Amino acid sequence: MRSGPARPTSSSRHSATTWRTRSKTPSGRALSARSAASSPSSFRSRPDRLPAVLTILSLAPLAGPGVDLLRALGDLKIDPWNAHVPIQLHSAEQLVERLAGVDALIVEADHISAEVLEKTELKYLGVCRGDPNNVDVPAATKKGVLVIRTPGRNANAVAELTIGLMFTLLRWIVEADDDIRAGRWVIDGRIAQQRYQGREMTSLEVGLVGAGAVGRAVAERLRALGAANVMAYDPVVDPEALIASGIEPVPVLGDLIARADIISVHAPLTPATRGLLGEKEFARVKPGAFFVNTARFGIAAEEPLLAALRDGRLAAAAFDHFENEFLSPEHPLASMPNVVLTPHIGGSTIETIENHTLTIAQGIHDVLEGKIPGSVVNPEVL
Repeated sequence: MRSGPARPTSSSRHSATTWRTRSKTPSGRALSARSAASSPSSFRSRPDRLPAVLTILSLAPLAGPGVDLLRALGDLKIDPWNAHVPIQLHSAEQLVERLAGVDALIVEADHISAEVLEKTELKYLGVCRGDPNNVDVPAATKKGVLVIRTPGRNANAVAELTIGLMFTLLRWIVEADDDIRAGRWVIDGRIAQQRYQGREMTSLEVGLVGAGAVGRAVAERLRALGAANVMAYDPVVDPEALIASGIEPVPVLGDLIARADIISVHAPLTPATRGLLGEKEFARVKPGAFFVNTARFGIAAEEPLLAALRDGRLAAAAFDHFENEFLSPEHPLASMPNVVLTPHIGGSTIETIENHTLTIAQGIHDVLEGKIPGSVVNPEVL
């Protein structure tokens, strides 16, 4: 079977500069979709940003009250990338052709390059992501295109999947379902109640690697479920803000790994955080711990992770993302009985779409009213 290349190991400490800076409120709390859309400052509006009617093209799915607001701002056309079978992603040339006469573009999956920006006359670019890494932001800024992102749009959705995966592991739900479907009521003389002894959240400490919008949403749900303790390692977030949210800050990553019964990953993937959980960290895993990663796959170094699953240091693991959005059936994880896999569906909810629609619509509306919403990436354009 194939195994991907090992990622570099990491030390137990990582400075705040190694993590992508998050947009935060004064308390240190990462901006949610709602707060990003509703925390505008003011600027002197520019006449060139006030056409009588905007021409708006959305290549992302839209839903909810934000659609009505966008329609109030101008002529809206919605042609989502995921409404096509197969999915429709545009080349630079195709985008330039489609954007003729368009004032505002909304994207989720399409890549907006400097070439596209240079050859079009966009004024607004709404990005249905917390981190607009599919857009050349410096090129947009140079061209005078205002970029609006959607922080926290899927925080609740990903948090709920995370909790679901935790319970799936703790109670061996997938394995039990497989046994029933295969008629395996008794295996080697043992009934299900002997094979599947689970754990209860009230006796477990959960360690969050990353405490941005998703991590905090997970923590909120864990506290409601009565988790024994919720800890977090995040060099970006103010420790006092974590404490105020009922989360114990742990300044050394390895210490969190050593204490956690469940390790839940919510850090951003950057060149510095790739392999953040490396050989040293997995060597400190509490025997029998559970591992859930609904962030990016590359945050954990692959070989130490696989070794921990094989030798039982990790009792089980769940993943919602893989390198290049794909996991080969030949990959070692695909044949491990103690691993649950989902195909990057953490943010796939109707509410996520409603959230990003409203954030972008409110952002454009606020700019036209002479305000600078917190969702604006490059306010220097104004």
